[in-house]
This record gives sequence, structure tokens and C-alpha cells, in this order.
Amino acid sequence: MEFLIFIGVLWLLGAIFGKKPPKPRPVDPKVAEEARVNAAQSQAAFDEKFKRWIEEALAFAGQGRWIPKGTASRFLASHPAPKHQTKTWKQAVGESSPEETLRLRYGNSNSEHMEIQRVACDSFFKTVEKNPLTEEQIFACICMDDAVMVVAAAGSGKTSTMVAKTGYALHQGLAKPEQILLLAFNKATAEEVGVRIAEQLRGVPQVESVRSSTFHAFGIDVIAKATGKKPSLAPWVDPGNPGADVREVGDIIQVLCEQDKAFKRDWDMFRTVYARDVGKWGQPDEPEAYGNGVRGFRTARGEVVKSKEERTIADWLFYNGVTYEYERAYEHDTADHQYRQYFPDFYYPEIQLYHEHFALNGKGHAPKHFKDYLAGVEWKRELHAKFGTALFETTSHGLLIGEAIPTLAKALLARGVRLVFEPDREGGGLSPVQAQDLARSFRVFQQHVKNNGLTRQDLQAALIAQSQDGFGARLRMYLALYERIAEEWERRLQRGNFIDFEDMLILAAGHVESGAYKSPFVLILADEFQDSSRARIRLLKALSNQSDPPAHLCVVGDDWQGINRFAGSDITVMTEFEKTFAHATRLSLGTTFRCPPELCDISSRFIQANPAQIKKNVKTTNPLTKTPLLAYGFAEQASIVGHVEKQLAHMHHLAVSGKLTPLKGRHITVMLLGRYRDDRPGALDVWQRRFGDKLSIEYRTAHGSKGLESEYVFILNVVEGNRGFPSQIQDDPALQLAMPAPDPFPVAEERRLFYVAMTRARKQVRLYTTLSQPSRFLVELVKQGHLKIEPIDGEALEPCPQCGRGILQLRSGPYGDFHGCSRFPACTFKLKADQDAPLKFQVKPRTQRLPASTRAGAQCPVCKQGVLQSRNGRNGSFLGCSRFQSGCKATRSLSD
Repeated sequence: MEFLIFIGVLWLLGAIFGKKPPKPRPVDPKVAEEARVNAAQSQAAFDEKFKRWIEEALAFAGQGRWIPKGTASRFLASHPAPKHQTKTWKQAVGESSPEETLRLRYGNSNSEHMEIQRVACDSFFKTVEKNPLTEEQIFACICMDDAVMVVAAAGSGKTSTMVAKTGYALHQGLAKPEQILLLAFNKATAEEVGVRIAEQLRGVPQVESVRSSTFHAFGIDVIAKATGKKPSLAPWVDPGNPGADVREVGDIIQVLCEQDKAFKRDWDMFRTVYARDVGKWGQPDEPEAYGNGVRGFRTARGEVVKSKEERTIADWLFYNGVTYEYERAYEHDTADHQYRQYFPDFYYPEIQLYHEHFALNGKGHAPKHFKDYLAGVEWKRELHAKFGTALFETTSHGLLIGEAIPTLAKALLARGVRLVFEPDREGGGLSPVQAQDLARSFRVFQQHVKNNGLTRQDLQAALIAQSQDGFGARLRMYLALYERIAEEWERRLQRGNFIDFEDMLILAAGHVESGAYKSPFVLILADEFQDSSRARIRLLKALSNQSDPPAHLCVVGDDWQGINRFAGSDITVMTEFEKTFAHATRLSLGTTFRCPPELCDISSRFIQANPAQIKKNVKTTNPLTKTPLLAYGFAEQASIVGHVEKQLAHMHHLAVSGKLTPLKGRHITVMLLGRYRDDRPGALDVWQRRFGDKLSIEYRTAHGSKGLESEYVFILNVVEGNRGFPSQIQDDPALQLAMPAPDPFPVAEERRLFYVAMTRARKQVRLYTTLSQPSRFLVELVKQGHLKIEPIDGEALEPCPQCGRGILQLRSGPYGDFHGCSRFPACTFKLKADQDAPLKFQVKPRTQRLPASTRAGAQCPVCKQGVLQSRNGRNGSFLGCSRFQSGCKATRSLSD
């Protein structure tokens, strides 16, 4: 310690009396003055150069017009910024870079230009459309940045903005009529835009030269002008013949099956065994069925197994004629203080072989949520070793990579089992996936492959990547079938000298990129941008980049209404707009002219539950305050149509008495919406004749209602189920081989579709559901306090407090009555019926008679979710729904 003190004293003395720093040498005044003069001259020289540079930059941009964002980089490419001799740009000017300096100057110029144009064109902006343009619409008209994306809410005047921007450009001399191109997703929209431009801008000379076209019609014109020969679209992709392309794929599959035995076997194996995916390894499965005391997944034979992987194995066994027992008790007693009686997964009685399918990956690990699983695996192996019973093992890894089933087949053959593949074998359980559904899947896959310009090598790379944790064996089979189908598709195109839509877009873009087609357009507008495919994006980019400076591109869309993924569209084109197009600007239209305030708020909150959607603050000009959202619940779905008829009759009576008047015209408009074409009420024609003097009634699918509006919107059959709303017919995971990563939010596209349906109404939306199976969307709205479902022939419903997607139903069990979730077996919530806080409702489903044409193995036509099964009862054999325990009482006697 004393030594440390001594060292400290020495250091202090050194600091006080040690060598001091030298005094600065006096500066020569002449040298200092010379340095000051040089610095001043250098700054003055820089200031002069900077001034001239800014003047050149403003002259380069042009006076009295909007300066696009990309002007700064284009100017810098030919006019390098002046350099200061001793200072950085930030020290000399104050901004971080020359480009930032130019953007600030150009931005100030644009702000001044915007205010001048607002005043100068005030009369035009007030009269160009039936309603004066909003501030957002005016900004979208005046802003002429290189690429502008206008994110527009439903009913916010997207088409009005396109018409007004066209008129503004013509009046300001920014483009001649023949230099303006408007592109739309479908023919009806293109024609509507063209008509409105002709009407609203009829005072503009040669306004009829403005081109309004679909992408497809324009693409054909590009090819014709570039090659001197107009191409022919294949008749099976004609927009006037919807569904013909899927039917063509179906015909290709049928012909290949007839001509090629190997293809037929692969096709039959896929549709019977592999058509249903098993999901990614390690992710929990949500049970879909209940039977034989098991919550899980129904097989082709009819029993319920615990996992999708086990279902794949069971279906392979069934269609190959292998006799098996699922979870039969082990032949030896195994119950003790630690383990219950052992029930092996599969048992083959003819050869006394047990089969365990273990949920293990390639490293022998079990999923994280499987507690003590590996100990159970070892226990089972030890049991078989102890008692000398034969055990065959498969694993998740083996099944996913395609080794498990071939190995199982060899083991069975080695023990004398005869495998006879019968793809048309009748079972009492889940039917094979319909050929039409698979044909539709392959057609959608083809559209994405061609739109994205994917090669076989690209698909193989995607296959390898997605096989890491996916069902690689199934993906390989899907891709192999697709390649044969696509090969025949292309052969048929070549034989008829045809092209399809995807070819047309790709060829058109290529001709523009190569310069074979010279674009005359300086202003390009595209509607429904959220429905664009990558091929459409390529064409737009080629058109805008062909000139220097680039043509002004303005796209208008709403990611909240992106509902055409099945047709090849890719909603990420909106979220990645700024990455795709250089110097891009994003604007928004948040004022809707359609929906009442409450409906506007509810629908906006509903769609933004998905965090991937672009955030918007939507407000409305509609002043209506009457309840805009009503819902009606029925004991049976069949009762909905009768109630709709009564409501239409009441509306007609009010209209006749003058108590209900149309917003415009002579008729009150009513749009009936369904998720599917077969939701169309059979009595619609009768209603149109009976009430047609006062009510204009039409039926549309939710997809077909896009872009339309009506005073009243009745959304029919908003129920939960495979063919409900939301539809639970899931996209095939194989589609991801040709697409970007999907939106992870549950039923994201169906949520957008429901938003589209809700936002068609100018006055009111009415929703019709069942009290036993209401759509999860309605349950969500009820739970959030946005909606009350009025029971018409039953009691009020209550959302399940556990999952929030189902509703509670009164049921009977071995321990008495209880309230259970309608989503059982997916949700297992239970609450005793005799508790002190009783529920508000008790819906007891009634028996519903099945048509005589129904058969075992088919989908239940009543709930559209279960499978029809043969059963024996006290009155003889009968056909019943597999979802009997979940509330579906559909039956038909088989005694006859």
C-alpha cells in the first residue's frame, strides 16, 4: 500500500513540475491574411459555380411544371456537382450530398407548383367528375413523379382520379391524346374508363385518341406491330368462356391417362394418397374430425387417425388393399404405474406385424411440443424386444423425403402381402380430391410459373428449398405431373399456332425491351394494380423506361382488395413498388364516397387485423347514420332464402308507400352476394319479376362484385365450413414453388374478399348465417362488439372464449349436458350447462333428411364439411354425417 502511495506522489510531482508543452509559434500576419484571402476566393469561386449549377439544374428540369424525382440523378449523370477545394459538400452547402440538394430545390419548386395549379385549375378539379375532387385526388393529378402508386380505399374514386389525371395532362399540354395509355385488368373496366374520358373530356380535341385497353388487348397490339403479324389467343383462354382453361387442363390429364399407363398410375396415386399435404414438420396440426375416440383426420377408409402423416400412410394401405388395424391394443398387457396400455399405430393381422410411425426428423429429434416423446419411443421398442413381437418403423423424415412408403411396401411384400393398387376403391371415409380441383390447381401453378418467367432449374431449386421442412415427396410428384401437363399444353398451343395470356404478356414485354416496339406514350395509367402479375409489371416497366426521361407511370390500386391470386396476381407488387420502380412515390386516397361512417370504420378495422396490409386512415363523405351492418341467424341454412324473400317484400312495400326512396334513379338497388356461384337463390328470377318495379335485384359472387356498388348488400350463407365464407379450400402448398412466400396471416385472401363484399354498400349490409356454424368472420365481429346476430328461429349465440372463432353449443355427454365449441374437434372448450352463469342460448340442431342420391364417402351436402358414412341404428342401417358429434344431423335411411 505504501508503495502505491509513493508511485502516486511521483506521478503528481511529474505532472506539476514536468516538461510543459511548447508555446505556439506566432503566426505571420501576412501568411494568415493570404490564407484568409485564398479561403474567401475559394468559397466565392465555389459559390459562383454552385449558383450556375443550380440554375442549370432548374433549367434542365424545366420551369412551370412538376419536376419528377428521378430528375436529380439524371441531371447529375451529365452535370457533375462542383467541388470545393477544402470543404466537404455538407460543410460547403449544408446537405449530405449533391443529390439531396437537388431534391430539396426540386421539392420546393414542386410545392410552389402544386399551390399554383390548385388555384389555376380549381374550376377543372371541381367539375371534371360528378363530385369535386378531394385534396388527395388533386395531389395525385398534379404529381408527375417518375412512378406513382396511388393506394386507394374502396369507393374512393380510383376511376375518377384516372379520368381527372388524363384531363389535367391534356389541359396542361403534358401529353397529346395519342400519347396517353390507360390499362385495366378486365374489359368492362377498360370500357368504362374509355366512356368516362370521352364524356367528361369531350371538349378536348381528339380526346378519342386516348387509348383505354386491357393488358391483353394491348399486348396483342404490341406483338402485331413488332412482328407484323397479329397473334391468335387460344380459344380455351377466351375471357368470354370462363373456366375453359381449367377444363382444357382436365382434358389434357384425361388424355395423358388414356395414352400413358405410367402417368395414369402417378396421377391416381397422387389424387388418392398424396393430394392432401401433411404440413411442415414440427408444426401442430389442428384436428378436423372426431371418431373412434380420436381427434384428428379422417382417412379414406373412414376411421380418424391422429396426424396427417398417419392419414397418408392409412390411405396408401387402403388403396393398395392392405388389411390393417389402427391403434389396436397390443397383445400383451403393458399398463403400469408409469405407462398406460400400449396401442401401436398400425397392426397387420395377416402377417402379425406392428408398425409405429414416429414423429422424428432426420436427426432423430421430436417436435418441441412433444413432451417426453423420445422416452416413449424407446419404451415401445423395448416392449417389442421383450415380448418378441415384430415391429416396423417409419419416421416423419422418411415420409417427407419419400423413403417411408417404398420401404413399407418392400417390408409388406417380403412378408407375403400382395399389393393391389385400386384407385377407384369405394371407402366409407374421405373421398379422393376431385380431378377438377386438381386441374384448377395445376392451371394456377402454370400461370404463376409463366408470369414469373421461371425455368425448370428455378422450379427444381425451389423444390430443394421447400423440401427442407415440407412434404418433399409430394412436391416432387406434383412437379413431375405438372411438367407433363405443361408440355402437352404447349404442344396444343403450337399445333394451333396459338398463344395464351401469359405468353402474350411476356412476348409483348420482350418486344418493348428490345426496341422492336416503339412506345408513343408519355403518360401511362394502370388500374387495379393489386391484381397485377409479375409479367404485367415487366410490361409496365419496359414501357416507362423506353424513353429518356421515362414516361410517367401512375398505378392505382388497393391492397385491401387483392383477391385474384388464383389468376396469377401477386399482391406483393404493391408492398414492393418502391423496390421495383426507381424514384417511386406512394400516395393515398383515403376518402370514400360510398360506405356509411360506421361501416367504413368496421370494415377498415377488420381488414387491418392483418398487419401485412398497408395502413390507411379511411374517412367517408356518406352522412348516413342508420345501422349499416345487420346479421340474421337461422337454425338451418335452408331457411335463409325464405327470410330474404320476406325482407325484399317488405322493402318493396315501403318503396310503394314512398317510405323508402332510391339514392338515384327510379329503383332501389339490392345486390345479393355469395361466396360461390351456387349460392345464387333459385327464386331470384321470380323476385326480379315480382319486385322489379321498385327494386333492382341482382346476384353476384363476392369476386364478381369487385368495382361495383349497391344501396343494399345481402351477403348470403356466411357460414363456417369447407365451402363456407371464408372458404377453407386451401391453396395447394405446391403453388409456393412458383410464388413468393405466402402471407402468414390466417385466410388472408378470404379476409380481403369479405372486406370487398362489405364495402359494396352505400346504405346497409345484411349478413345471413346459421346459429350452429356462423363464419369465423362474424364471430370475430361479434366478439369485438361491432355486430349482433339476430336469431330468427333459435336463440342468440355466444363466441367461444377459448378460440374466438367458434360459438358455444349445448351438447350431451356421459357426464351430463355441457356447452362446447362449434369448432370441435379443433377446439375442445367445454363448460358445464348447470353452472351459475348460464349461457344466453341453447341451440339444438334438428335432423335434416339427405337426398336419395347421396352415397357413403361423399361430402355432406348439408354442412359441406363432414363426410357421409354408413351406420347401424335401432331402425336399421342409415347414412349419416361424420360431423354428427359437432351438430350435423343429416341422415338418410338405407333400409330400403
